[in-house]
Amino acid sequence: MAMAAAAVVAFAFAARAEPDAPQNGKLGARIGGKCTYVEHPGTCTIVSIEKTPDSIAQASLDGGPGYEGLTVVFTFAGAAGGDDRLVRQALEGKHELRLMNSWYPGPRFLERYGIAAGNSLACTLNVISQGTCTPTVFDFQGIDRADYFETEQ
Repeated sequence: MAMAAAAVVAFAFAARAEPDAPQNGKLGARIGGKCTYVEHPGTCTIVSIEKTPDSIAQASLDGGPGYEGLTVVFTFAGAAGGDDRLVRQALEGKHELRLMNSWYPGPRFLERYGIAAGNSLACTLNVISQGTCTPTVFDFQGIDRADYFETEQ
């Protein structure tokens, strides 16, 4: 299981595109080709926060963060048009909040950014319109998902 989780983390890290600054309502990306995204502002509501076998296992992964994470599940609501398949999936589904490198956040991260079950957060659904990068990416206002301070001892 640890090997599979490490492979998933490695793949997600390699496939994950870090968006550039917005330009004309679209985001560009570097990894995975020249990609553009259409932004759909909305609200993400935290449905649940719990330890799961996978979030606990990250503590013992080689190259992992060294702490047990928490699985943070949220839903998205916004004025995004429902005619796009990816937008419909985002509006109808549940999603996990992960750090940029696909690690699960830890309890101190949740505390630092005020993430708790039942909270609603301003967020943006970015839906790919061109390229081969990650099809949908959520960005959370005021939350730095590249803040890896919990790995510091």
